[in-house]
Amino acid sequence: MDIALHLGVHLTDDGQLRGCLQANKRILAEQGIVVPRSRSFQNLFRAAANDLAVGGTAPDFATELCTAVGASAATRRVICSTPALLCTLPEALEHGALYAGAGARLAAYRTLLSAYPTEIFLAIRNPASFVPALLAELEPADRGAILSHLRLDALRWSVLVQDIRKAWPEAPMTVWCDEDTPFLWHRLLRLLSGHKPHGGFDNSFDWFNSVMIAGGAEKLETYLRARPNLEEDIRHQIISAFLDKFGDDEKLDVDVSLAGWDEAQVDAISELYEQDVALIAQMPGLRFLQP
Repeated sequence: MDIALHLGVHLTDDGQLRGCLQANKRILAEQGIVVPRSRSFQNLFRAAANDLAVGGTAPDFATELCTAVGASAATRRVICSTPALLCTLPEALEHGALYAGAGARLAAYRTLLSAYPTEIFLAIRNPASFVPALLAELEPADRGAILSHLRLDALRWSVLVQDIRKAWPEAPMTVWCDEDTPFLWHRLLRLLSGHKPHGGFDNSFDWFNSVMIAGGAEKLETYLRARPNLEEDIRHQIISAFLDKFGDDEKLDVDVSLAGWDEAQVDAISELYEQDVALIAQMPGLRFLQP
């Protein structure tokens, strides 16, 4: 049995990768693939990791995990998908940086999952939109605490990726930009599940409802399902055209004023993000997905 850890990050797919795979759980179960709800495993992971942090041991973790997620002797893959495995939402910007404590937590998970081959999946997002979106989810007092320590030069995903690689160097890792999700979505479903069902996954176009006006996702699905053998670049052009026509700006709009940034700061952060993405894409031993 192997483990797929999809760690988010927060405010990327908002649980829709897990949700789509759960909608196809019958097909996946026939292939020995289990997609548990996050509440069945996340507290188990965090509690065991905390025990390790204070010098404890977790000798029965593998057994407890299999029981919690409903794995059996026939199970060949378990997909654990939630950003809560990294931290809680407010902790994502503790100490003024992105997921500063993730390395230690992943090192603990490496110990806990030593019996299983494990693969790590991670989406990243432009901090110019990620930080304001995160602040919008928090109480005013929590926003103030984060902003008082926020360091714009520390908003680098490459540090998080390097921390994870150092903590768990043998685990294959896949990284992609959330902004590219429309063009990677169906590939992500296949990679995360380890399965390519004939005819595709049910409800696999539902994600597009999060960025399109009502009816746009259905039109895109109808168009693409009628043309199953398109070259990938043509498929991307079609998706781009549908996003231009049916995209819902209100669903994509982020209020950057919550972070107190002006346009020049947003542009500077976005430029640093592009440089950071280029750095991550060149890291050895890592699969970086691009359209």
